[in-house]
Amino acid sequence: MNTFDPQQVLKITVDVPADKQEQFHRLWERILSDEADPFNLQVHAAQKLREDVKAEGGAALKRLYEIANGDTGQSGVVARFLAGLYNGTRFQFDLTDFRRLDDALFEDCMALLRMDARHCVQEVHTYFEDGGRKWEQMISDWSMDKKSTS
Repeated sequence: MNTFDPQQVLKITVDVPADKQEQFHRLWERILSDEADPFNLQVHAAQKLREDVKAEGGAALKRLYEIANGDTGQSGVVARFLAGLYNGTRFQFDLTDFRRLDDALFEDCMALLRMDARHCVQEVHTYFEDGGRKWEQMISDWSMDKKSTS
């Protein structure tokens, strides 16, 4: 099967008699909507990937937020990671802290980071009702606000 190469796109100009314009438009739509067409397959695959990344990242965010409100060493790492996504200038995150996470939490962080970096449609705290207050409370609970001002 041929793969779609964006460098191989052609611009086509066609003169169509006015009385054939609607017929030509329907024919063109049929060509572009051909599900087996490599371009359409690639567009659908990209849409599916984007949906999967958002679903996985959203589910990971919910799990991570719950962990961040716990009281373990891993909870602290996750809280700092979430704070860094919330405001990276104010709360810098040490990437070597990922080494302290178990596999499942590390993968959740990567899923969230992938969603936030590649398909960011909103800030992480806005996925939660009253998220700004919740993030600031988490930051306060972990005394990150004191560290960021020293």
